Amino acid sequence: MRSGSVTEAGKVLRLTQPTISKLIAQLERSMGMKIFNRMGGRLVPLPEAEILMHQVDKIFGAVEELGRNAKRLANGHSGHLRIVAVPPLALRFLPIAVASFRETHPDVRITLNMRGSSYIPDWIAAQQADIGFTSSRATVAGTLSPIFMSSPAVCVLPRTHPLTAKRTLAPKDLAGHDFVALGRDTPFSHLLERVFSDAGVVRRIMVEVGHSAMAGAMVASGHGITVLDPVSALNQLAQGGVALRRFAPEVPCETRLIHPARSGLPLLAQAFIKHLETHVRLFETELNAALSQRPHSNKE
Repeated sequence: MRSGSVTEAGKVLRLTQPTISKLIAQLERSMGMKIFNRMGGRLVPLPEAEILMHQVDKIFGAVEELGRNAKRLANGHSGHLRIVAVPPLALRFLPIAVASFRETHPDVRITLNMRGSSYIPDWIAAQQADIGFTSSRATVAGTLSPIFMSSPAVCVLPRTHPLTAKRTLAPKDLAGHDFVALGRDTPFSHLLERVFSDAGVVRRIMVEVGHSAMAGAMVASGHGITVLDPVSALNQLAQGGVALRRFAPEVPCETRLIHPARSGLPLLAQAFIKHLETHVRLFETELNAALSQRPHSNKE
């Protein structure tokens, strides 16, 4: 139909003229109707051939699009990626990473949900998300949770607090200062409480909150000092009003990447995790810079 003759069609398909004629005859027999008239050694398409050609074009177009989609999926450039993460990562780190990932993967659809650490393994086990980021070490059958990133907790102080003059703060340095504490129902809170207890320091807890973002906001408003995971600390630093200092002894803060064990990671998820490596390095650089900032005077 496109070439105009059996001879030209044979050249395009790299088949002999008799083979092309035989294929057309087989097609007509299988359909039980003629689609070409034989006139003077040429095949003239009937109206039925025009109708079929229109439908065949659609099929070929769909097959070609399928091939393109398969290549995009194989390269991690298409599809739907579902992510669930703890609030500290979901509030700033992951949105920035998702935005830059979509610049190079514009056809990718991403769903980002925020849940508490204890709920995330269940989301992965129930296949409500492809990958999850959690601070919990708890495991659920059928999932894997390798460490994604790990950094020690940091001290968060009001921007002009006198203790910002020190580069590293210990529990004894915080003795007698108002302290903003996280709820006691997290492993991090229990670990931090043990660090202060081992140092023989009783924290002067004036405010207790249920979320690290709330603790950071309280410190920014001048209502005490706190110790947070570094992701939450940097989130608050971006909001303003605080300074960050190293805390000793080190309190480890781990973020785990959780995903199904059997099916493994989809190619799209693998591409996104590879992309995150750059953002982890940027996070570490930003954290080191924040911990090295000089103290601000009251005049500033």
